Amino acid sequence: MALPLTAMLPIMAPMQSEHAHRLHQDKTLKELRSVRAIAPLDKVFGESTIHIRVVNDPSQEPLLASIWQPPSQFRQYRLIVFEVDGHQCVKDFLRNVEASEAANFSAEEIVSLSERHALTCLQLEINTFLLLANILRPGSLSAEHGYAFVKNKQAETTPPFFAEHLFYAVEASQRLGWPKFFKPDLLQGWNWLRDSGALADGIGVGHLGRALAAVSHLTASDLKKTSSIELVWILLGLEALYSRSNVGMKEQLLAKTEALLGPRTENKKAFGVVYDFRSRLLHGDVDLPLRFTEFDAVKKFEDFHAELSRNEDLALAVLLATLQWMVVNNTTQLNFTYALS
Repeated sequence: MALPLTAMLPIMAPMQSEHAHRLHQDKTLKELRSVRAIAPLDKVFGESTIHIRVVNDPSQEPLLASIWQPPSQFRQYRLIVFEVDGHQCVKDFLRNVEASEAANFSAEEIVSLSERHALTCLQLEINTFLLLANILRPGSLSAEHGYAFVKNKQAETTPPFFAEHLFYAVEASQRLGWPKFFKPDLLQGWNWLRDSGALADGIGVGHLGRALAAVSHLTASDLKKTSSIELVWILLGLEALYSRSNVGMKEQLLAKTEALLGPRTENKKAFGVVYDFRSRLLHGDVDLPLRFTEFDAVKKFEDFHAELSRNEDLALAVLLATLQWMVVNNTTQLNFTYALS
């Protein structure tokens, strides 16, 4: 018997003044309309596919007719709706429940637990899809708290997924002229990810999986959350992809990124500066603002965050461009050889 699972995510539009970012999102949602369905990464859904649709006006969605409230009056929202048959997932869950565990719950409670497990599995698929979409279309899709339904009855809320700040990588690429982005199709990227085996049970495995996991730590469930260690996650991702030893990390990245992504014809030293800044930051050679300081107009505060952001944005552009290149070339590992000319 089919078990319809539905998740509806309010997708937050960039601010009205951010014209380029809004156009970027519009193009992504238009492309997403043509995707329509994807095969799940996890086998728990059996042969079922996840159907995807985009709704321009959330208030017109029948299941939300009486409960929709815009999360913010300062933003516009559209919906992405994910639908899948969860009966195989529930069936597997019930089969794996030990008799000793089942004795502690009523039959209704076990059914409820199995349905929540299926929703958790669907949420992992959705978040992974949002992660991939924001790698291929940086900063395009951010979701507020959403709605999850089992058999068209609301069961719980879905967690937020914020990634709009990844668009700074696009702006850095345009400003510096390097690296260029590759823009593979979303469906092409999803199929590449499924075939890669880089993600297993929510863990990034191998060089590619570690890089993807690092990017996931750049997203957040709180729009106001900020971190001073995003640069560390970004360079962790780059080193997972490019480095094969702990010797000469900076030199490896400088040479290999240029070999893969093309020569740096402008601002040639900018990427090297990223690594120098990371080294100074981690070795305690940079003055740091207190986490809770409100004096953001102080020059040293402004200077620190300007330098941090400048380096993060460029390094992130390199990491995302590399992953896009891997999708376009259908590869899951970077291999380099040295040659004399």
